[in-house]
Amino acid sequence: LEILPGTKYVSFGWGDKDFYINTPEWKDLTFKTAFKALFLKSETALHVTRYSTSYSSWKKLKICPSQIVLLNMYIEKSFCETDNGRLQKISVPGYYETDAFYEAKGSFSLFSTCNVWVNRALKEAGVETSIWSPFDFGVLHHLPK
Repeated sequence: LEILPGTKYVSFGWGDKDFYINTPEWKDLTFKTAFKALFLKSETALHVTRYSTSYSSWKKLKICPSQIVLLNMYIEKSFCETDNGRLQKISVPGYYETDAFYEAKGSFSLFSTCNVWVNRALKEAGVETSIWSPFDFGVLHHLPK
């Protein structure tokens, strides 16, 4: 990953590749993009964003070092790699200078959403989560207040 000087935090989002690339804001969402993402087998991408500061709206989750290792392994397994093990950055601009898109494994659908991906990541790290969570409130429900 390209980590810029001053980066303190990195976020990872997994989702429909076409949606990520063609919908920088909700106002840009088209029926065709939404329908394809939800109901047809679609390629996925990882959206990686770098931050120099934290925000008060973020939820803090304290996990131990072994859970961080498991979480990192889950994220790493989500990236597509070249034959020589390099991540496959997608040659499109990010939404800002601090983010980028990478080819990812899996297929997005109504039943396998970005929130399901996060829920699975936390579950693999041993964090209590929902059984299945296609929406963010299902993931966030189990986190400490």
